[in-house]
Amino acid sequence: MTRLSGTGLLLFKAWKESKTRFLLGAAAIATLCITVVLFNVQMQNNPGLMPNGFQATTYSEHVYHFIYSGLAKGLFIMLMLFIGLGGLSREGRRGTAPFTLALPVTRTHTILSQIAVGVLELLVIAALPLVLIPTLSPLVDRSYPVSESLHFALLWVGGGLMVFGLAFLCSCLFAGEYTALVAAFLAVFAVPLLAWVPVLERYQLNFLVTMGEFGTMHWDPDHTLLLPSPMPWMRLLVFCGISVGLLWVALTVTKRQDF
Repeated sequence: MTRLSGTGLLLFKAWKESKTRFLLGAAAIATLCITVVLFNVQMQNNPGLMPNGFQATTYSEHVYHFIYSGLAKGLFIMLMLFIGLGGLSREGRRGTAPFTLALPVTRTHTILSQIAVGVLELLVIAALPLVLIPTLSPLVDRSYPVSESLHFALLWVGGGLMVFGLAFLCSCLFAGEYTALVAAFLAVFAVPLLAWVPVLERYQLNFLVTMGEFGTMHWDPDHTLLLPSPMPWMRLLVFCGISVGLLWVALTVTKRQDF
């Protein structure tokens, strides 16, 4: 078997293992986006039925509350915990690790194929609001700027990579699937707490705040258009760097594990 065919087999195996999680997650985000757009009039006309903090007077505000700072963002973060499940520890618990290790490829190639598939799935899910909201808005006589959707899609990618890296590392450290999920969940919410430590505060590591532009976005005078702050490229690069570091640690741990 050539290296190319071996890599293709690993990518296919990684896709088969994560396909259900990805499709269910993508369907959930897509359904939420479609519902928020197509039923925006009913939601805005019945503010008393909306949870506290989700009432909106304009379409842009409505989309922001439900998608970019609310339900969809929270759902996206939770989905990345499941998309990030990988490594060989889980396979060792299930007894399938010997089969994977018997393939004519290295552990490095196995882990990198899982990471590649997971990151691709992350990008697709993060892009769903970018595609759906501007496309569906004209169906209800509304418009939503593609530039604004792209802005938040990039923020979601940066924050999503952080969650993905934490989840992937935890799944390499802990063989139990639920143990890895709980550890990753706690880690996701520990990072924002650490971001408030004075020595770390200047680095703005709270990706949950960054993803929703909390405290930095503002509205135009008519409150009809969200005006995000300039793209925090340096902060996103820091997020990507931390994610690469977490994945490198996960790879190192996997190479040293004994199955």
